[in-house]
Amino acid sequence: MTTTGFSLSATLRYSSLQQLLPELLLADSVQFLAEPPALLVHSETNDASPGDRVAAGLSRLGLSWQAQSAANATEYGDLALYQQADAVLTLIVPAGAGLPSELTATLAEWDLELRGLRRLSPAAPGQELALELYLDDWFRCAARREALQALAVRWEVDLTLAPSDSKRPRRRLIAFDMDSTLIQCEVIDELARRAGVGDEVAAVTARAMRGELDFRSSFRERMRKLRGLPAAEIQEVGANLPLMPGARSLLRTLRAQGHYTVILSGGFDYFAQQVQAQIGIHEVHANELQIIDDQLSGEVDGEIVDGERKVLLLTEIAKREGFDLADTVAVGDGANDLPMLATAGLGVAFHAKPLVRKTAPCAVSHSNLEALLYVLGVPRGGRLDIGPN
Repeated sequence: MTTTGFSLSATLRYSSLQQLLPELLLADSVQFLAEPPALLVHSETNDASPGDRVAAGLSRLGLSWQAQSAANATEYGDLALYQQADAVLTLIVPAGAGLPSELTATLAEWDLELRGLRRLSPAAPGQELALELYLDDWFRCAARREALQALAVRWEVDLTLAPSDSKRPRRRLIAFDMDSTLIQCEVIDELARRAGVGDEVAAVTARAMRGELDFRSSFRERMRKLRGLPAAEIQEVGANLPLMPGARSLLRTLRAQGHYTVILSGGFDYFAQQVQAQIGIHEVHANELQIIDDQLSGEVDGEIVDGERKVLLLTEIAKREGFDLADTVAVGDGANDLPMLATAGLGVAFHAKPLVRKTAPCAVSHSNLEALLYVLGVPRGGRLDIGPN
């Protein structure tokens, strides 16, 4: 790693920071030291050019600075970024879009101190930009969560806010909903189309996912409409499940890092097992279709997997596998996922319904599923050092 230090005559203002961002984003990470004011620019390689570009940028803005030896960095400067701040704001800008010009002005307006930033995406034109901003005062940041979601919609980017400890490298339990999360459909709606009741079942599904109907009662209502569907139709639907973009690469990386992954689905176990085989999920829990005389009976065997059941399963698996709840992550899109999103250490609404997006701790709405790696603090193509549980 190469570190270039800059002693500043005064703390860097947000207005200057916005103009300096193009140079700062060439570095892998930047630390902002308050007393005395300084910048530490880090490159993961021996390339000193990011520091040279920052020096040129400081001079371009007319800011007074002096070179600082990396050996003179304070103990504070040597700490990992997540140890220096209370909150982390992850910004994901889709490929071809620009960094919001209002970003630093918004932080200044909210009086949030920037302790550091880390670039997670490659420093290359034409690709998405993923950036972590490490901020002070978690409670002040959390009070802005709803405003951040509104900005994400207006800017057409993803903004997720979490305690900075969420970036601490460690092995985690990661639980996924399946329908409209790991796959691009609601399987019960696909089965209903084959049963000739597609529109009416899809309408009920949409209302249930928006939180307008009780999941258990609406699920039983939809199941009754599938009575008599030949079991052969199940196999055909299962052979053509459209995976969500980014699902394969996400799970490949999570497995390589040693995370434990599960599906907790209000859908059906047959299809969850198909997804499990394709992308390498460790275990699945979903509803078991009841088949009598090679036809769907309109019922399921065992207890229905609803929101409360997902919470129970998440808690039980975490205890069995030796995870604290703080080291669990839940990802889902529908209202029946909200209880587990709230229970997990980190809950992420993925391409979710408005109620879920508004209520969940974090939301990813513009990026594909692989963006979860950015939310976890994993750089593209990088490997996270996994510590003990």
